[in-house]
Amino acid sequence: MSREIQKVRRVGQTLVVTLPQSLLEGGPLGEGDKVLIESLPPRKMMITKEGEQMPNTRRAELELEALEKRKAAMDCEADCACVQWNNSDYDDIPDNELDFRVYMSVLNRNRAKLEAEIAEKRLALFDLQGV
Repeated sequence: MSREIQKVRRVGQTLVVTLPQSLLEGGPLGEGDKVLIESLPPRKMMITKEGEQMPNTRRAELELEALEKRKAAMDCEADCACVQWNNSDYDDIPDNELDFRVYMSVLNRNRAKLEAEIAEKRLALFDLQGV
């Protein structure tokens, strides 16, 4: 992987960065190619040559956010079930200890699976960003 520091210049109302030949040698970009430029806050940008399927980091970020919200809902459900059990309020949970333990085990298993899915999505996002 090649790296070079380049100065950002202003040309009219546009900021311009020159891609030096050392970065382009053997690379996929050539004059006239179309590229996707994505901002990766706080300090990175990604340039990808247009292809049949462009990477979309925003979609991966939204999917990750949705998974994290699902995990928060599962956490809330487990907390609520414990409070109900401790207060002998069995409206939404099993009313005997063995069934309640099974119920909580299933919740914990599903939460662990979701945590693994979140970790995989973070890895996918990392790969998309090329960081």
